[in-house]
Amino acid sequence: MWIRSAFWTGTPKAGAVEQFQTAIDGMLVPALRVLPGVRDANALWPRRLEDAPPQIACQILVEFDNREDVDRMLASPERHALRSRVVEIVGLFDGAISHIDYEVG
Repeated sequence: MWIRSAFWTGTPKAGAVEQFQTAIDGMLVPALRVLPGVRDANALWPRRLEDAPPQIACQILVEFDNREDVDRMLASPERHALRSRVVEIVGLFDGAISHIDYEVG
Protein backbone atom coordinates (compact mmCIF):
# COMPACT_ATOMS: atom_id res chain seq x y z
CA MET A 1 0.00 0.00 0.00
CA TRP A 2 1.05 3.62 -0.58
CA ILE A 3 -0.07 6.78 1.19
CA ARG A 4 0.31 10.28 -0.22
CA SER A 5 0.30 12.84 2.56
CA ALA A 6 -0.39 16.54 2.05
CA PHE A 7 0.76 18.82 4.85
CA TRP A 8 -0.99 22.20 5.09
CA THR A 9 1.63 24.04 7.14
CA GLY A 10 0.50 27.43 8.42
CA THR A 11 -2.92 28.70 9.45
CA PRO A 12 -6.26 29.47 7.84
CA LYS A 13 -6.69 33.18 7.18
CA ALA A 14 -8.35 35.24 9.91
CA GLY A 15 -12.10 34.68 9.83
CA ALA A 16 -11.80 31.74 7.39
CA VAL A 17 -11.22 28.81 9.78
CA GLU A 18 -14.70 27.31 9.42
CA GLN A 19 -14.82 27.92 5.66
CA PHE A 20 -11.37 26.31 5.26
CA GLN A 21 -12.35 23.20 7.24
CA THR A 22 -15.65 22.91 5.37
CA ALA A 23 -13.85 23.16 2.02
CA ILE A 24 -11.38 20.42 3.00
CA ASP A 25 -13.92 18.05 4.58
CA GLY A 26 -16.90 18.82 2.34
CA MET A 27 -15.29 19.25 -1.06
CA LEU A 28 -11.62 18.24 -1.28
CA VAL A 29 -11.60 14.93 0.60
CA PRO A 30 -14.73 13.58 -1.17
CA ALA A 31 -13.27 14.66 -4.53
CA LEU A 32 -9.97 12.90 -3.78
CA ARG A 33 -11.80 9.67 -2.90
CA VAL A 34 -13.16 9.32 -6.44
CA LEU A 35 -9.95 10.05 -8.36
CA PRO A 36 -8.56 7.14 -10.41
CA GLY A 37 -6.50 4.72 -8.32
CA VAL A 38 -7.50 6.15 -4.93
CA ARG A 39 -8.53 3.64 -2.27
CA ASP A 40 -9.51 6.22 0.38
CA ALA A 41 -8.80 9.76 1.59
CA ASN A 42 -9.13 11.45 4.97
CA ALA A 43 -8.27 14.77 6.58
CA LEU A 44 -6.54 14.87 9.95
CA TRP A 45 -7.09 17.92 12.16
CA PRO A 46 -4.61 18.42 15.01
CA ARG A 47 -6.33 18.72 18.37
CA ARG A 48 -3.57 17.93 20.89
CA LEU A 49 0.00 19.00 20.29
CA GLU A 50 3.10 17.68 22.03
CA ASP A 51 6.81 18.53 21.88
CA ALA A 52 6.53 21.64 19.65
CA PRO A 53 5.50 20.07 16.31
CA PRO A 54 5.50 22.06 13.06
CA GLN A 55 2.47 24.31 12.58
CA ILE A 56 0.39 21.84 10.57
CA ALA A 57 -3.19 23.08 10.18
CA CYS A 58 -4.33 19.93 8.39
CA GLN A 59 -2.87 16.72 7.01
CA ILE A 60 -4.62 14.88 4.20
CA LEU A 61 -3.91 11.18 3.69
CA VAL A 62 -4.72 9.57 0.35
CA GLU A 63 -4.40 5.76 0.20
CA PHE A 64 -3.50 3.64 -2.84
CA ASP A 65 -2.99 -0.07 -3.45
CA ASN A 66 0.40 0.48 -5.12
CA ARG A 67 2.80 3.07 -6.56
CA GLU A 68 1.32 2.72 -10.03
CA ASP A 69 -2.02 3.92 -8.68
CA VAL A 70 -0.32 6.99 -7.17
CA ASP A 71 1.20 7.80 -10.56
CA ARG A 72 -2.11 7.15 -12.33
CA MET A 73 -3.92 9.56 -10.02
CA LEU A 74 -1.23 12.23 -10.39
CA ALA A 75 -1.43 12.06 -14.19
CA SER A 76 -5.22 11.87 -14.42
CA PRO A 77 -7.31 14.59 -16.07
CA GLU A 78 -9.63 14.40 -13.05
CA ARG A 79 -6.80 15.46 -10.73
CA HIS A 80 -5.79 18.29 -13.04
CA ALA A 81 -9.41 19.48 -13.06
CA LEU A 82 -9.48 19.37 -9.25
CA ARG A 83 -6.41 21.61 -9.00
CA SER A 84 -8.47 24.74 -9.74
CA ARG A 85 -10.70 23.96 -6.77
CA VAL A 86 -7.63 23.45 -4.58
CA VAL A 87 -6.45 26.93 -5.59
CA GLU A 88 -9.70 28.30 -4.13
CA ILE A 89 -8.97 26.57 -0.82
CA VAL A 90 -5.39 27.85 -0.86
CA GLY A 91 -6.90 31.34 -1.01
CA LEU A 92 -8.30 30.71 2.48
CA PHE A 93 -4.89 29.71 3.84
CA ASP A 94 -1.69 31.44 4.90
CA GLY A 95 1.09 28.91 4.55
CA ALA A 96 2.43 26.18 2.31
CA ILE A 97 1.35 22.76 1.11
CA SER A 98 3.86 19.94 0.76
CA HIS A 99 3.53 16.26 -0.10
CA ILE A 100 5.27 13.05 0.95
CA ASP A 101 4.53 9.65 -0.60
CA TYR A 102 5.03 6.69 1.74
CA GLU A 103 5.30 3.01 0.97
CA VAL A 104 3.57 1.07 3.72
CA GLY A 105 4.99 -2.40 4.13
